[in-house]
Amino acid sequence: MTRTGEVRDGAATAVAGVDFGSDSVRALVIDPRDGTELALAFAEYPRWRDQQYCRPGEQLFRQHPLDHLEALERCFAAVAEQLGPQAVGALAIDATASTVAPVDRAGRPLALLAAHKDDPDAMFWLWKDHTATAEAAAVNEALVGADPDHTRYQGEYSSEWWWAKILRGVVVAPWLRREAWSWMEHSDWVTALLTGAQRPEQTIRNSCSAGHKALYNRRLGGPVPRAALARVDPYLGAVGETLLWPPRPAGSFAGRLTPEWASRLQLSPGTVVGVGSIDAHAGAVGAGIAAGTLVKVMGTSTVDLFLADYAQLKDADLRSLCGFAEDSIVPGLLGGESGQAAFGDLFAWFARLVMSFGADGDGSSRQTVGSVLARLEEEAAQRSDDGIVGLDWLNGRRYPEPNDRARAAFVGLGIGHDAADLYRAVVIAAVMGSKAIFEGLTAAGLGLERMVLVGGVARKSRFVCQLMADALGLDAMVARDSEVCAKGAAIYAAVAAGVHASVPTAQAALCPSFEVDYRPSAEGRTSMGRAFRRYQAAASVFEGPWDGDRQ
Repeated sequence: MTRTGEVRDGAATAVAGVDFGSDSVRALVIDPRDGTELALAFAEYPRWRDQQYCRPGEQLFRQHPLDHLEALERCFAAVAEQLGPQAVGALAIDATASTVAPVDRAGRPLALLAAHKDDPDAMFWLWKDHTATAEAAAVNEALVGADPDHTRYQGEYSSEWWWAKILRGVVVAPWLRREAWSWMEHSDWVTALLTGAQRPEQTIRNSCSAGHKALYNRRLGGPVPRAALARVDPYLGAVGETLLWPPRPAGSFAGRLTPEWASRLQLSPGTVVGVGSIDAHAGAVGAGIAAGTLVKVMGTSTVDLFLADYAQLKDADLRSLCGFAEDSIVPGLLGGESGQAAFGDLFAWFARLVMSFGADGDGSSRQTVGSVLARLEEEAAQRSDDGIVGLDWLNGRRYPEPNDRARAAFVGLGIGHDAADLYRAVVIAAVMGSKAIFEGLTAAGLGLERMVLVGGVARKSRFVCQLMADALGLDAMVARDSEVCAKGAAIYAAVAAGVHASVPTAQAALCPSFEVDYRPSAEGRTSMGRAFRRYQAAASVFEGPWDGDRQ
């Protein structure tokens, strides 16, 4: 099979998955017949690395579109060095969501215009930008009161999502009402740019983002009605009218590379481009998600992913536990998404606290977050439960019962406790947050029978993985591929190019089989059951009074 970048007889010579993460982009090139890795390239976002357009104390996180474009070109330059030019016959991208930017009538993010090149409000609003809390509440109130209620399958509207960020944009920067003709999700924008269909009314919306973040649902009539959006702000209704509906699932054909982008990426203009997706959803596909499988992405936050259909839901109201969207993750099914707003961030936060007081004993600069975490984990794994109870809401609570204002707490501290004791409590709090979600899902009858763990925490921490297996009572496998999001995007690309007939067919050929790495133990399940009862007791105390003071 020659690597000419062509697609012949439904077979791409090589396919690429392009994963735009929070800090960098990576491109994974695989053989679409058996999944063999052919090339892998990374490129970070330099402006983001320097936090040029961010104010963390205000939970404001923005990214310049040039970071994304420049990193994409560097990635494919590296691919060309490894494989030669025109080595890829198809590609698909995934990206964080909702990561949105205001665009003009031509679909250009406003930060690419000279007048707004350094204005954070004209850039991409990263998924973890939480400045739109008040706006999310306003959107939620309007939609819950509408008929139909478009929160029916997604739950309380989040400050991380599409409509809330758009509303926040025009509240803090009124000039956007004039100059922002529409807004685009990052995953849709890159796909549109590569295929030359960048005008908002031409841009294909992917089902993952459109359903989970913008609340598109065929059963409820499609997009949120303009009248419901206009009750919040007429501008939202106007933006809704600029969008192309219905969305299309990942794995669909979006177009082919424009001559310009074929040249910039050193690929052929015939290169197939698939419809985009949310990064975690692509990761679930790359990890081999199927019916009955919980894919748990354990990184800075967690994303829990699973599959269902309307018959399984039986009209149950699950909006406090998760969201479901049509043709999300795997086309033809409902993709379920839940998770925690902080997970690995909890561990890194605690390590930084320890580092600020000289964790190496001499206050030297040799220590890193990773080295401190390794030492804390080694010691914490040897400790027994000793009464400290923690809540994991350091960055609010995504699920269950979404609440951006919820905050973490630790009780039961004694003068004899040290850093390792408290770190163990931090880890158990994070695991209990996962268990709170899982208990609700299983009580609703979703039938989750096994678990695939994905992400940096899963690969690095045996301590956390074993606690997770014990807490949820599930056999767990750590995903074999380190770049599962890019792998999932490559699977979508292979389907879009016609190499495989469907996503499940492609997974069967390209994903590793399930092998158990962690099994729950009787002792561990007893210990985690006791920890969960304490967690629930603490949650009942701190949820009301502390949050009530902020109302």
